[in-house]
Amino acid sequence: MKRILHITTHIGAGVGYTLLNYIIKDKYFNHTIVCLGYTTDSLLEKVNSLNITYYDNMFEKHKEIIKMIPNFDIVVIHVWNHPLLYDFLVRNELPECRLVMLGHNSGFYPPNIYTKKLLTYPDIFVFTTPLSYHIKELKELSYIFSSSIGGALEVSLGRHLRKKYFYSVWSTSDIGNVKDVKPVRHIGFNVGYIGTVDYAKMHPDFLKICDQVDIPNVKFIVVGGLKEKEIQEEAIELGIADKFIFTGWVKDTKPYMKIFDVFGYPLAPYHYGTCDLTLQEAMGVGIVPVVLDNPMEKHMVKNNKTGIVAKDIKSYVQAIKDMYNNINWRKELSDNAKEYAIENFSLKRIVLEWKKVFNKVLEWNKVSRTWDINKKEITAKDVFLESLCDYAQPFIIEELNRETVKSVDNIMKNKIEETLKILIESGLIELKKLSKLPNWQTETKGSVHNYHAYFPGDPQLARWSAIMKVIKNEKK
Repeated sequence: MKRILHITTHIGAGVGYTLLNYIIKDKYFNHTIVCLGYTTDSLLEKVNSLNITYYDNMFEKHKEIIKMIPNFDIVVIHVWNHPLLYDFLVRNELPECRLVMLGHNSGFYPPNIYTKKLLTYPDIFVFTTPLSYHIKELKELSYIFSSSIGGALEVSLGRHLRKKYFYSVWSTSDIGNVKDVKPVRHIGFNVGYIGTVDYAKMHPDFLKICDQVDIPNVKFIVVGGLKEKEIQEEAIELGIADKFIFTGWVKDTKPYMKIFDVFGYPLAPYHYGTCDLTLQEAMGVGIVPVVLDNPMEKHMVKNNKTGIVAKDIKSYVQAIKDMYNNINWRKELSDNAKEYAIENFSLKRIVLEWKKVFNKVLEWNKVSRTWDINKKEITAKDVFLESLCDYAQPFIIEELNRETVKSVDNIMKNKIEETLKILIESGLIELKKLSKLPNWQTETKGSVHNYHAYFPGDPQLARWSAIMKVIKNEKK
């Protein structure tokens, strides 16, 4: 049986359940997991109950990981913009291996993007949604030949270079775990949300949108964590806190699913999701999803068949009201959603798709690979900039302008103070723009604050993080 090594930054709810449930079902390959960071306690119990080899908290043990790689037939690196992942890739030469990368976000919105370096690094890059075939970094690859080969995109980057393949394999946890969840009688009308409670994922007007739903005894139950306390404080300030229940992170979401009447899931247009597991599970339970027409949601929910895809906020609010007023229609959509989810989000299908990917990469010989960076001394700042590629320009400009100021100041001293002040300000213009965007404000998901938290000793990361936090909090 061929051996596969999985390298991931952490084993949390989404990636963790997806990976572990897949391994349980897969009978074709033998799997080992290396986790650079942490594993949540609930999933650690599951890992320990499985008959698999597992290594946790390996972020300071790069050499040990490098020594392990040649012992495996295939290496799978689970990818999203995470400091520990890029630190591992940028700093190390990987020994000869067959390499597959699995991308766990859509790749459309920075900092959650796939750079051209990253896309062409493995033998096969797998997206968890076909939407990612349309990201600009993939379209801009200077390939000399491309075509659809058995559901994959084949790319030759040059006459003497190895071909690269891009697949799309839908990612799922296990709908079988929730399909037997039954609704229970309850008071009022409950609109449920499960997932990351952060405006990097949720619509920035989430609270105000919910407040527009003026139906009797409505309650919005927000299940999940990250910034739930901050958002709850916002609800209090708006005077609408009585409409909401914020649970924080919970180990088992099934008791809440039992009392959801609809799944109200208005996400930000710039969110990083690809094949949302909680949306899959809600549909698998038969909770009618009401979503906005973002690319991911439109791909997952069939409008007026398995849920409602609203074209705008007004339509979203009306859809919630319609679900309240028309029980028969809600029941029809509920049945359709459950049937569709069980058929399309099955682990059996995923296992067969991955078998196809692994059989393809096994056709090739192992090769070594080194990250393309022309620097002898690599700092944490460099790792952060590598994760962003073209989107790193605001940070690069800020640093260059500040260094220019130092040079000029040493020569001219105080003779051109006003010019120096203008130069400093010009270096901050783009950072000011970024600091106002929720996907750059978050403490995770590849932001400069995320990298600073992992590498607090890097002075440039500390500066950028501080600048963006100050700018964010400035009064307009």
